[in-house]
Amino acid sequence: MTKMTTEQQRAAGKSHLNYFREVLKRDGDDAKLELHADHMRALLASATPDKR
Repeated sequence: MTKMTTEQQRAAGKSHLNYFREVLKRDGDDAKLELHADHMRALLASATPDKR
C-alpha cells in the first residue's frame, strides 16, 4: 500500500466523517463501525490544523 500524504489523509478523514454521519442518520443509536489504523490516521489528520 502506498503511503498517503497529509493532504490525502485529511481528505480521507473528511470523507470518513461524512460516512459516519450517514451511518448515524441511518442506524441511530444502533450504529456501529470498525476502524482500522488507516481510518484513525485519516481522522486525526483531518482534525489536525494545517501548519502552513
